[in-house]
Amino acid sequence: MKKYIILLFLPFFTFCGQQKEENKENTQTESKSISEIPKVNQNATYYLIRHAEKVRTAPNDQDPSLDIKGMMRAKRWAAYFEPIKIDKIYVTQYIRTKQTASLISQQKQVLPTRYDPNTIYSDEFLKETNGKSVLIVGHSNTIPQLVNKLIGEEKFKDMDDADNSTLFKVTLSGSDKKVETITVSNEQ
Repeated sequence: MKKYIILLFLPFFTFCGQQKEENKENTQTESKSISEIPKVNQNATYYLIRHAEKVRTAPNDQDPSLDIKGMMRAKRWAAYFEPIKIDKIYVTQYIRTKQTASLISQQKQVLPTRYDPNTIYSDEFLKETNGKSVLIVGHSNTIPQLVNKLIGEEKFKDMDDADNSTLFKVTLSGSDKKVETITVSNEQ
């Protein structure tokens, strides 16, 4: 009977051990600085935006939806991106980023990929996006950090909490790195 109990729990313990090793590897990757992550010969265009305006009536709600103004902004983002080729879309786990990208995703017929803002920048990410046009929807404190990592310098600070209209366009062509900041108003 003891043998059967051990066999029953063996997969559980094996999984736990694998999870621990995976977390150990992720921690090591997170601790690397911008200059320590090897670069591929990157040729890609990244469009990075903060989610649209969110409902603020419940301050304790960690995952609010977009409010009416945010829905209108999401529609405006879709209009802005209509003529632009988008190969990949990345969103965080939060409803507001998914809702912001939803119309663009439908329009481009590109299923969004969920990402963790703390670990997205990696060799794997650079390889997956090489030669592509990529939309990344994030947050006021994560989008500027990712822009900085893509260009290899600490140029941008966290966005103002009321800023839902700034677009960072990062173009990488080998060692040439360009970033443009564009304001897309909510007016149609």
